Amino acid sequence: MRATGDLAMLFRRALSPLLLCAIGALSIAAHAAGVAMVTDLQGKATLSSGGTNRDLTICAELDTGTKVQLAAGATLVLLYFDAGDEYVFRGPSTIEFKPGAPEVASGAQPEKRSLSLGKGGKDVRIKPVGITQGAMVMRSVRPVARIQLLTLNKTRTLESSPEFRWSALEAVPTYGFELSDETGRTVFETKVDATSLRLPASVQIREGVPYTWEVSARLPDGKKYASSADFAIAGADLRARAESLRPPANAPLSTRIAYAAWLSGAELKDEARKYWKETAAERPQDARLKALAEQ
Repeated sequence: MRATGDLAMLFRRALSPLLLCAIGALSIAAHAAGVAMVTDLQGKATLSSGGTNRDLTICAELDTGTKVQLAAGATLVLLYFDAGDEYVFRGPSTIEFKPGAPEVASGAQPEKRSLSLGKGGKDVRIKPVGITQGAMVMRSVRPVARIQLLTLNKTRTLESSPEFRWSALEAVPTYGFELSDETGRTVFETKVDATSLRLPASVQIREGVPYTWEVSARLPDGKKYASSADFAIAGADLRARAESLRPPANAPLSTRIAYAAWLSGAELKDEARKYWKETAAERPQDARLKALAEQ
């Protein structure tokens, strides 16, 4: 297992700079194109861009020149990325999105308000929210089957003693668990008769350091399967920032959406998912929120 782990670690090291450059380029391009994001929608809204029409969803990114037709009785809340201003529209209305602010072609003018997050949201900037693909199993040099990792999958976490959770495989009562640090050294290894684990108090995880955890299982046919993922404990500054921005439980849905988007931009995926699930339950017809809650 150690030799295979070393090979996977070398592969990740070689690939990581390329992936970071590609991801960074995509993020910059996305941010340059989009001027605003939908943070709440009740009722029907249709987006027109490039000669095509589609239904608008929460967390949809709106490009310069995009037009939105808001139906009668509908309410739309959106956030402009650069200025941090929120606009509330009530239908019927036709809206065109300009670089600095939206422009109403027909209907009532919007209510404009500043985004307020927690105790320190005056200088916060929200980035577009993307839908990520399912995690790849990096250690593909051996036969693998997907063991879905439910937490700590390519994320930073606010928890100092996080819980590792994964989905069960049929007819598998026992799983192997291994935790390794950025050098590939095994920090902790055990067998688990469950689908979750918290590390014993004797195992200390350092803040800001990337770790890899792996779950493996042997099926009745004799094949051994494994899935792995990387994570890190957020530093004290990021944890304090997240707490200062956290909205109260009774905050408007648009505010909680903005906070979830900020968490996603800070690579706090597990924490953001809590808000995606909460808001998806409040707007069950919204396909984008449902996808974010399930990813």
